[in-house]
Amino acid sequence: MIREFICGFLIGLANLVPGISGGTIAVVLGIYEKLIMAIVGILKLKFSKDQLKMVSFVGAGLAISIVLGSKFVNWSLNHAAGFTYAAFFGFVVGTVPFLAKQLGKIKIHYIVFGIIIFLFLEYSSISFNTSKSLFPVVGFISAFAMVIPGLSGSLVMLIFGVYNDVLSAVSSMKIDLLFLFGFGAIFGLIFASIFMKYLFEKFLVQTRNFIFGLVIASLLKIQPFDKQSFSLYGYLCMMAVIIITGLASFQLAKSSKLEQG
Repeated sequence: MIREFICGFLIGLANLVPGISGGTIAVVLGIYEKLIMAIVGILKLKFSKDQLKMVSFVGAGLAISIVLGSKFVNWSLNHAAGFTYAAFFGFVVGTVPFLAKQLGKIKIHYIVFGIIIFLFLEYSSISFNTSKSLFPVVGFISAFAMVIPGLSGSLVMLIFGVYNDVLSAVSSMKIDLLFLFGFGAIFGLIFASIFMKYLFEKFLVQTRNFIFGLVIASLLKIQPFDKQSFSLYGYLCMMAVIIITGLASFQLAKSSKLEQG
């Protein structure tokens, strides 16, 4: 179960970076559909021992990465944003061929629809000022977005103007804010998991094509080339990061064969 723990850790780190989707990383790591089914199985009290172990280890990795990684991610975004995004960019790009192969039957209109939905949400320039009393609502929407591949829970927090507050609350353990946000996030996770399970059971091919569109479009958001100014040497180093993480994720996807279904 070490692999599941590492997957949860990487998903947690992704959720801390604006524009990067934890759901996308779960898809890339090949555990997304299995994780959704396991979560819903536990909610319905109809789960196997392996499903319970999977959710426990992924959850533990995710929680630890959010608690321990919040300060690191905050530092890396302030001092090495280009390299931070380059690592995730390469990680996603490396698995695109396997994600495409997994589709089985390609339905272009669903892929295009996924791309359009992503672009609308990412570039609509909507913003709000959110009071403390609405933190459970933001937590719900953020967690729901975290579960949908291609959508970013961190972006939702930025839209509602609570990203810095939540990141600060995690790093300094402000229990009152964490409780309010976490309360809503738990219900968001539950509802999103049930929703995605329904889609996978009733519209598997369509859902996979839609998710593929979201993932492809997300590359526009997480591309690292405008996140930081570099010298020629810096750009070469950034490209090296993309190649290394891309090859690593390619080999990971090849060995795990993503989610066979």
